[in-house]
Amino acid sequence: MRLALPLMTLLFTAGPALAGPAEAPPKAAAPAAVPTLRFAWPTPSRVTVTERVVKKGKSAVMRYEAALSARQGGGYELKIDKFQFLELEGREVPKGELPPELKAATALASAIPVLIISKEGEVQDVVGFEQATERALALVPEEQGMREQLRKVLSQPAMAQAMKQKTSEFWNAWVGAWTGLELAAGFESTGPVPVQLPSGPVDSLVTIRHRGPDASHKGAVRLELETVLEGEPFRKAMVGFVAQMLQAGGAQVKAPPDFNAMLKSARRVSKVEAVTDAATLRPYSVRMHQVTKLQVENQEREQREEHEYSFDWSAPKAGKSR
Repeated sequence: MRLALPLMTLLFTAGPALAGPAEAPPKAAAPAAVPTLRFAWPTPSRVTVTERVVKKGKSAVMRYEAALSARQGGGYELKIDKFQFLELEGREVPKGELPPELKAATALASAIPVLIISKEGEVQDVVGFEQATERALALVPEEQGMREQLRKVLSQPAMAQAMKQKTSEFWNAWVGAWTGLELAAGFESTGPVPVQLPSGPVDSLVTIRHRGPDASHKGAVRLELETVLEGEPFRKAMVGFVAQMLQAGGAQVKAPPDFNAMLKSARRVSKVEAVTDAATLRPYSVRMHQVTKLQVENQEREQREEHEYSFDWSAPKAGKSR
């Protein structure tokens, strides 16, 4: 089983962000006695995560562990470790010694920096990108210039920014989008909210819904977040994103295409669906789905991306609840 390294880089590094809103939408009118959802993972916590991703028609299944620990001075940090591919394009990854390109892809996908989390469960910072990069590069085979190729890609400032954005986005889907939410079952709230994209902030229309209890898990609720980005500000953001990714990829073109003139319109609809524990915001499952439609000259191009996360809290031993 061989997959080109550039394809793996495209699949599992920065792409147009599935970012959650920078702040919650306005609260809808609801009964007065609605409990507030609060972040209360036990600390330390360790959970096994299985992630299924489909992007640009390519699919993969990955497994890793997320470890939350308390930080001196307050707040928490989240680290991802024990990363492995389980499937690529519907085929099981063989056990034992991996081929060089798959080793490189695994190292690249595991180059995840550390998330700094506030006591309320919101992302405050993303740190350690350089250290994560160096650890990943040390695992990349030197064959066919792979290590140097990846070093050039990851050393671009635009790539570092996009990787930090991508690291924040999965936590926002797991926890950040829901912490502090006051919304009764069956209610929804809609309002304009700024969204942080790799190319800068853009206003969006955000709708958050409380679908009520989930029958498969005691004390769990089903929550949804839908974000719509469109109009001229988002079109310009997409133009900026393409420029950043060309730079990050080290593209050298004597006469690059005028993407600002080529891109006539852009629209993206992102949806996050979570089943989570109402008392702690420990997720059981999360699905992120995004559809981006671009009008490039006379052609409409549609891009789809989907991530499904399942969480196994039974295997790792967690600490005491806060």
